[in-house]
Amino acid sequence: MTELTVRDQVSLFALMVVARPVTNRELRELAGLEITAEVRTRSNLDVELIASKRRGAVNTHRLTPEGRSWCESALIAGRPDGAKFPAGALYAVLDNVGQYLERSETKFDEFFRPDLESWIRAVYVELTVRRAPGSWVKLSALRPWLEDLPRNVVDAELDRLIDLPDVQLISELNRKTLSDEDREAAVEISGEERHLLKIGAA
Repeated sequence: MTELTVRDQVSLFALMVVARPVTNRELRELAGLEITAEVRTRSNLDVELIASKRRGAVNTHRLTPEGRSWCESALIAGRPDGAKFPAGALYAVLDNVGQYLERSETKFDEFFRPDLESWIRAVYVELTVRRAPGSWVKLSALRPWLEDLPRNVVDAELDRLIDLPDVQLISELNRKTLSDEDREAAVEISGEERHLLKIGAA
């Protein structure tokens, strides 16, 4: 199998921790790195470890099942012989994580799972990055970014978020402007269908 560089390995581990599709903009903020074309090419040379999808003007990146298996194996394997700084320090930390998972019999996907609130907030940022602060976002634009999540899970989280001081969910008053997709994406809260989301200062 192709030997991955330290940069490749760190990129895979960053995706492991986030545990969901993520843009390079968010990865730079979270881990100080990007999934470059070179990293993606090397990582996918033998088997696809990183899956990328176009979302508007940006790409999102996530681990494939094979990528998660690679990370899980790396945790179990521990620090490679001869690993030097900074890879050695990284593997020392990951080795402790791997030992904890093994001792506690915690499954990999149970330990590394996405935080839904952070995911929704990150998507909101991506959808408004070129717009005025505090812009309204249609739920029909937000939902496609939340890949593979059951609708009831997303709806429950939106219902919870509306109680936070910086989150607003409202109905579109001009119902004539709603498309079929807008109506389908609405979330019902307190008996009212909500179509628009805003996160930030009121």
